Formats: sequence, structure tokens, C-alpha cells
Amino acid sequence: MRPLLVTSILMLAALAWAQCDHPFFPVREGWVWSYRLSVDNSTYTVSFTNVSARGFTQRQTLKDIVIESRWSCESSGLIQPEYIQPLNNRGVQMNLKTRKADGVTIPQVMQVGTTWSYSYEVSGEMKQQGMTMQIEQSISTTNKVLGQESVTVPAGHFTALKVESTTTIRGSMKMGEHSIPLSTTLKTYAWYAQGVGLVKSQFEGGTTELLSLKR
Repeated sequence: MRPLLVTSILMLAALAWAQCDHPFFPVREGWVWSYRLSVDNSTYTVSFTNVSARGFTQRQTLKDIVIESRWSCESSGLIQPEYIQPLNNRGVQMNLKTRKADGVTIPQVMQVGTTWSYSYEVSGEMKQQGMTMQIEQSISTTNKVLGQESVTVPAGHFTALKVESTTTIRGSMKMGEHSIPLSTTLKTYAWYAQGVGLVKSQFEGGTTELLSLKR
């Protein structure tokens, strides 16, 4: 009975660990992804630490800026419970607190036709061009895998899933006694290669491309 019990425990542990090791979003300690932003030709890196069966920490490093976010691994997929400002939001400093989060960031199954969504409710402070504003936002994103495409980036040539994401932001910005309503919709595209992860993304005004993956 004891060998059978040990085997069962190991199988359960492997199953839990597999929830974090996504085929299109590999979570591997020691791997370093390097990307280039076309907006200003800057580069940044992505790496993972504290990887366990329950979750991991993602670290994004842009020059002297380090952004760390904790993710959880569930049977439904990978979940980022805290809203993180995208690195391509240049010239904007945000100090936001996530009040509520719903949905799955990366679903367990990604194939052509897969759809999923996630949302955040945040509040806090935004600084831009010397002005400080108090903001409250509801951010909702719907995603769909449109198809499979061949993509060439500095890191090489990949066959990748193309994901279309539509993000709707609603809320308000307040500066002093003045309140400005917010309502905007953004569309972005991302390409994920199996065993590699994100190789390219396209947003209004620019692109992000994978320069290298150090294993």
C-alpha cells in the first residue's frame, strides 16, 4: 500500500505542477525572455521565480524599473489577480489598487476558436506631465484565438496562435473638483508559440517582438 500511496501523491503533485506549465505560456525558472518595444526601441526582460504547484511570480524588468506580479495556477488556467500596468504605457505613472478581479488570464486550453475573458476594478492615482489625478476604472478584456500563423521576429521563425484582445475601460479621473468620465476601447493582437510563449504583440502605435529566449 505504501508504494501505491507514494505513487498517487507524486501523480497528484505532477498534475498540480502541470497547471502552471502551460504549453503556450511556459513558466520555467531560469528562463529569460527578452523583448523590444518599437515605440522607443527600448528592451525589457521577463522571467519567473517562486514557481510552485499553486503559482509563481512574474518579473518584468525595463531599465531600472522592475514590476513583479504574483499569479495563481488553477484547473481553469493561469490567473493574474492584480492588475498590472502594461509596459507600453509610456509617460504615465500609476499607483493602482485592485479591488476586484474575475476571469482567467491564460486559459488552460488554447486552440483556434477558444474564447475567454477577465476583468478588474481598480482605483488609485495617476501622474502624467506633472499632473496628479485620482482614478477609478473598470477594465474588461475579451479574447479569442483567431487562427494559426507563421511569425518571424528577431528570435526566429515560429508557428503561433494569433489572439485578438478587446479591452474596454470605463471610469472617471478626478483632479481637484473636476471629474472627467472615461470610456475607451482598445484592440490588441498577440502571437503565442508552443513551448516559447509570447513572441509578438501589436497594439495601437507599436509592436513588441521577442529578441531572444535564454533557456
